[in-house]
Amino acid sequence: MTRYSPSDDSLIKSKKKFNLRELGGAFGDWGTLIPFIIGYISIVGLNPAGIFICLGLTNIILGIKFNLPLPVQPQKTIGTIALSQRWNQSLVISTGFGTGIIWMILGLTKQLDKIVKKVPIIIVRGIQLGLGLILGWNALVLVNENLILALISIAIILILAKYDIIPSAIVLVILGIMIMIFTEKLSINSFYFSVPQISIHIPNLMDLLYGMIVAGIGQFFLTLTNVMIATIILARDLFPERSEPLNANTLSFNMGIMNIFSPFLGGIPLCHGSGGLAAQYAFGARTGGSMILEGIIEIILGVFFSNTLLQIFIEFPASIFGSMLLFTAFLLAKVSFKNINKKRFLLIFTIAIICFFVSISVGFVSGLVIYLIFKNKLK
Repeated sequence: MTRYSPSDDSLIKSKKKFNLRELGGAFGDWGTLIPFIIGYISIVGLNPAGIFICLGLTNIILGIKFNLPLPVQPQKTIGTIALSQRWNQSLVISTGFGTGIIWMILGLTKQLDKIVKKVPIIIVRGIQLGLGLILGWNALVLVNENLILALISIAIILILAKYDIIPSAIVLVILGIMIMIFTEKLSINSFYFSVPQISIHIPNLMDLLYGMIVAGIGQFFLTLTNVMIATIILARDLFPERSEPLNANTLSFNMGIMNIFSPFLGGIPLCHGSGGLAAQYAFGARTGGSMILEGIIEIILGVFFSNTLLQIFIEFPASIFGSMLLFTAFLLAKVSFKNINKKRFLLIFTIAIICFFVSISVGFVSGLVIYLIFKNKLK
């Protein structure tokens, strides 16, 4: 007779946390992550080792802390402006450090959660749909590189999602590597061990002030809506059984700590985001195991293959990443239609269109004003 041991439960939980589904989910958010990383390495000149080691450590720590697929993503407003204006390294890391100070202070005040709870759910649904449209458009731009490969990738995602054989993200990454090898854009010789040279970066006060004025303020409103509101609501939608829901104060403090420390190693400005959560969930992640696995992969890449990372990511078929991004966009858009009627749909759609054509911050403010004016008619 086999005796029961409490360690059996731990073993079962570990198997659920570290299985193929979680590994597939670990690659789910790379469709939005990698384009920014390529830009930061090739345009700004940041060291890939510093970027990936900071990403990896952050993902592992948060995966253990929350046990949720809550990956970190680049701060998109800062990233977009930094790459389009070709910022230097000091400006990027100083701006990231500045956002870290602000979010840590706001997290310590314990007031953000009260603010977030007062935001009407219908506004959040509009932001979610807007994010779905933005991600979907970016995905279409990527898949346009090779429509045949994109259709094959989408077919793989849909088939594997239906029959649950093996996570599609793993299959697509393997497919991408095989294509690179077959087209001779990548060879076995491309993979070689190297010892990374990590430089210590010190934030500059003038760069911090300039970066916060030019990009940090806009990033604040994007983070407030996409992270503090949309991510918390999405986590509640996807994990209703969770006894301790996420709250804005905790997320704010997390972003503060990660952005205060990572710039010193050359890490990029980071935040949480509903897009990353939706992406990892869409490709199989259900626990923090996906983040831990992603973090391990990123640290291995940063420590041992930092000299070959840029070549690999630049040559990786954009249509595959685009297909993954398109599936994520679909999930976000689908969630936005949860429990709505025709009257509410009009406001949700209006907010989404403003988010898509103007910005998420303007969409949030405009939607809130419209909601307050027509509040009684929307019930």
